[in-house]
Amino acid sequence: MNSQYDPWLSFSVIALTLFGTVMIYSTSAVFAELRFQNGFHFLTAHLLHLCVGIGFFVIGLRMNYRQWEKIVPVMMITALILLVLVLIPGIGHEVKGARRWIRIFGIGFQPAEFLKVVLVFYVASYLGRKQDILNSFFRGISPNFIVIGIYLILVLMQPDFGTVVLISLTVLSMMYIGGGKPIHIFGSLVGFSLVGTLLIISQSYRLRRLSAFLDPWDDPLDSGFQIIQSFIALGTGGWFGKGLSMSLQKLFFLPDAHTDFIFAIVGEELGFIRVVFLIFLFGVFIWRGYLISLHADNLFGRHIAFGVTTSISLQILLNLFVVTGLLPTKGLPLPFISSGGTSLIVTLFMAGLLLNIGQISPAAARGASSPFSTKSQRDSGRNS
Repeated sequence: MNSQYDPWLSFSVIALTLFGTVMIYSTSAVFAELRFQNGFHFLTAHLLHLCVGIGFFVIGLRMNYRQWEKIVPVMMITALILLVLVLIPGIGHEVKGARRWIRIFGIGFQPAEFLKVVLVFYVASYLGRKQDILNSFFRGISPNFIVIGIYLILVLMQPDFGTVVLISLTVLSMMYIGGGKPIHIFGSLVGFSLVGTLLIISQSYRLRRLSAFLDPWDDPLDSGFQIIQSFIALGTGGWFGKGLSMSLQKLFFLPDAHTDFIFAIVGEELGFIRVVFLIFLFGVFIWRGYLISLHADNLFGRHIAFGVTTSISLQILLNLFVVTGLLPTKGLPLPFISSGGTSLIVTLFMAGLLLNIGQISPAAARGASSPFSTKSQRDSGRNS
């Protein structure tokens, strides 16, 4: 086993985590002071979740990833129980009309976030075991969709349409890369899009979000308010920003400034140049994740690395597209950056898994060179 962890991936994870910690305090301090009389409220909660997340990061990093396949059934049953419990009044905690949290000793936990990584494990295991029948839709593809569909229905009941979209796209991508016929995957995508359209038109609040996406200025004080405030934040940041903690939009203009729309405040306070740097860090993470998947030394590891990277990269893209007005509003946090305890813990666990798989895969490790190494050190590494 190669003892070297991917230095570029490690660098991006550390930099993104530190960046997120700074921005959470910057975006939440005023709101926290008004609501809790403690400007450090959200930062303290974030640091507590970060400590837990580092623990799960170490588990993902140190535990041989092949061992996870043995407990996939246990994880699937646990996820199912949690998704049912969260829907029960008195157990599930409701916020803004959505019942997505279970509170244990005052700490909130989102089962749907846990489901993201559980289904990556499940699909990775399924693809490894069913390679010989994946070219058959009814024998190889549809049974997988039926199982996953049960879980997604429970997530829809919370309701959490954004997570359903994210998981569905991740699973379809994994099935395609894993050996599913393009016609089967494309047909499934079309079917999913039709179901998604029906779900959108069946709920008035989703229709309002769609109309706000198409023309936010048609209702600037209600359905279009949030995205217009996001545009203002991004537009007034300029090249270099107003300065850290100097945002005006976070002063009760932009809702969810420290959660789903934190990227808009990043643009306002730090400007276009630093936004490009943040996107560069995301790009490094995605690049190394897919490279690790390409060089993994077995199918299970390859599918896990691909699924984890795809899940995080899709969430990044969906969040950025929402904040910049390229997609209707959805409740998806920006990985590593937004305030959100369960999301941070699960994302750090996924990052640990990627580093684990990259360490075990010598080819991926050989493809890495540290951003801090000198030219002579890199040359020495190539010649050794």
